[in-house]
Amino acid sequence: MSPNLKPARTGNSVNDGVRFFRTGAYFDAFHCFERILKREPRNALALWHMGRTLLKLGQPKQSVDFLTRAVEERPDSPETLFDLSMAHIGIKQFEEAVGRLRRITELRPDWGQAWSYLGFALDSLRRIEEAEPILRRALTCPDFRAETYNHLGLNLSKLGRTDEAAECFLKAIELQPALFQAWSNLGNTLKEQDKLDEALVAYSHALRIDPKNPIVRFNQGIVMLMKGNICQEAWLKYEFRWLALQHSPNRGFKQPLWRGEDLNGKSILLFAEQGLGDTIQFIRFVPQVIARGGTVHVEVQPALKPLMASLPGVVSVIGTGEPLPPFDFQCPFLSLPFALHTELQSIPAPVPYVHAPQDKVRDWSERLPKGSLLRVGVVWRGNPKHTNDANRSVPFEMFRPLFDVEECEFVCLQVGLTERETSVFASHSACRDLSGQIKDFADTAGIVSSLDLVVTVDTSVAHLAGAMGRPVWLLVPFTPDWRWMLDREDSPWYPTFRIFRQKTARDWPAVIGAVRRKLIECASPCPAPAEPVLQTN
Repeated sequence: MSPNLKPARTGNSVNDGVRFFRTGAYFDAFHCFERILKREPRNALALWHMGRTLLKLGQPKQSVDFLTRAVEERPDSPETLFDLSMAHIGIKQFEEAVGRLRRITELRPDWGQAWSYLGFALDSLRRIEEAEPILRRALTCPDFRAETYNHLGLNLSKLGRTDEAAECFLKAIELQPALFQAWSNLGNTLKEQDKLDEALVAYSHALRIDPKNPIVRFNQGIVMLMKGNICQEAWLKYEFRWLALQHSPNRGFKQPLWRGEDLNGKSILLFAEQGLGDTIQFIRFVPQVIARGGTVHVEVQPALKPLMASLPGVVSVIGTGEPLPPFDFQCPFLSLPFALHTELQSIPAPVPYVHAPQDKVRDWSERLPKGSLLRVGVVWRGNPKHTNDANRSVPFEMFRPLFDVEECEFVCLQVGLTERETSVFASHSACRDLSGQIKDFADTAGIVSSLDLVVTVDTSVAHLAGAMGRPVWLLVPFTPDWRWMLDREDSPWYPTFRIFRQKTARDWPAVIGAVRRKLIECASPCPAPAEPVLQTN
């Protein structure tokens, strides 16, 4: 596909095109190679350079075709194979890239850049243990050492070895001080270590190199919110998620994004943007939007529609994918804090603001008649597709000691139990597995309404129970999601929360131990008052 630009200069030979390419005149190079390939469609050099040019023009998908044809003409050209592997990486075809890069390392064992990107591709495929020795092999070569240290740092970070990862990023910066990726990744690693002020310094260095980078600005916002610096500047930086995540906030809507304007005589669509828990957390802002006047429509994930159907003051609740009513403004839920100028002290936290349907409350109260035991709902695992699930979910065998606490009845709110988990629950007389009976969030809400306590990792159930005003003990990793902040046992978002935090990374046993001790304390019956001792003369 030819760019809709005419070349400023003409050329008819491969050498002309290469000259344009080397001077950065990529459109001129494109047109030059295009003319050559019309005459000579199998010209290997023209095919190769056309692919390289398209890579420079930010068109990796189009470059794959030309580079594949070039490799067919020159199957043992390391340079051509390398550019094809870069095109594959550019469109996230990492398996294809691995195959090409392995061939390059056979043809040129001393090419550090090929080894480095081979490790990067393996790492991107989550073959992280396999990637580390490949990246260390790359460091034995004389070239590409700064970028290789950056790739190795990313790998070590995924392995949970954040101290080593930070050292790698610092080595990369020492070798190449203007390496933007190393500064950005250093900031991310410092964030994982809860060194938030140092992370902000690293992000500032990254922005000196690439001032408009949306990913770094978004990460700055995350760190500010983690620090509890909930202010307009932090929410503004959080808005950069739309560019960082490479999709538009308005989903192609023609209606303008709402930024807090008066809504008298107007209508607005508020819609779900991220996960189910995010929707539950941020739907708390709906009353503030209603207070601006106008007609409010709410679009939520279908799983939440029955639960949200009776939101007070809302004209309609729509499931994602259903036809939308007419509206004048639109705003995703997670942009409401910015539109409403929300600060730490002004987070709306009256609970409950979500209620279980009355028929579900009656149904589950009949199925779960109240006894003398402390009734505790439990969730130990989140959505496996969540990018941070490996950190926020507790392995079941680590969670199991809670079930031995006497004076407690445990109700399983976890869905998708494994055979092992099902058998463990069945073996405990005080454990009830309701996972197969939970059809939707309305059912979950009905069950939660009959519980004394919910003990859960960072999942949508935590948000649901908190929004219902039920007592929740939340288990969070060493580096928590930004909304739980740091170094506090409570949450300004949910007044009924108590947070149990990892003191060191991945140390769930210590967290479970603390929860178990607190459960024993809460579940133990109060001792009967001592008989009075009669005094005798």
